[in-house]
Amino acid sequence: MTRATLRKTVLAGSLMALALAAPARADDRLLAHAYSESEVVRIDGKAGVQATIAFGEGEAIENVAVGDSQAWQITPNKRADLLFVKPLEATARTNMTVVTNRHTYFFDLVASTKAKPLYMLRFTYKDEPKPQAAPAAAGLDASEAALALGDPSAVPADPAALNFAWKRVGSEKLLPSRIYDDGQSTYLLWPEQTSVPAILVTNEKGDEGPVNYAVRGATIVIDDVPNTLILRSGKTKAELVNTLPLASRPAKPLSQPAPVAPAAAPTVAANSPAPQAAPTVAPTAPATAPTSQGN
Repeated sequence: MTRATLRKTVLAGSLMALALAAPARADDRLLAHAYSESEVVRIDGKAGVQATIAFGEGEAIENVAVGDSQAWQITPNKRADLLFVKPLEATARTNMTVVTNRHTYFFDLVASTKAKPLYMLRFTYKDEPKPQAAPAAAGLDASEAALALGDPSAVPADPAALNFAWKRVGSEKLLPSRIYDDGQSTYLLWPEQTSVPAILVTNEKGDEGPVNYAVRGATIVIDDVPNTLILRSGKTKAELVNTLPLASRPAKPLSQPAPVAPAAAPTVAANSPAPQAAPTVAPTAPATAPTSQGN
């Protein structure tokens, strides 16, 4: 080997070592974003490409509301700390609000054929006090456990009157372990370590679109009782069909808020005497011209 060849070999080896030592360039499709309660965060999407929004450790999604649920598919993971967002139309644009057990987030969802889609948005936070541990719920029934965990709305007030008459059709791997309703809301539970599929309904035209729902503990709560729920994951599909006859369905929710007095009715303190009945007013003369008395 000549001296020139040796020099070239050493130089090539040095350059290779430098290349291996250099850090990989950060992928701009994977972003970290500092949370601000007064900011609207823009998510750029592309039809058919999914973005993932990651929230803080110990943070759990409680409610998701999207302006146009027909044009965007919004699905949380089982632990409710990730949100999967995918536009269903090429130029769909809407807004979304996400409420967790710690923060409220506002988003602009913008899809474009020319957009460079986002793959992951992970929120970062300033130092915050750690949440207190939830009280132990062992040994409690479902309603008591929900109350102990600070979530009284996760379980309906009267479990004995629930409707479990839901027919399951389609792929077993998409089906929940339990589904029931109380006439006002529908409750779904999936086994642990199971990915929750997209939950869809059809509109009057037969078009499918995602439903808005809340995640409360391990339960997904839909603020409606559709006749049919469609579950999708890729090309796999399943359906949940409410088979309870309409005449047998509850007309009112079983878990009702305290009644509110009409706006015009006065508020009476608990220790106040009962309100007096309205005085009787003597009937007035018919609305005819008054009779003049003679002088």
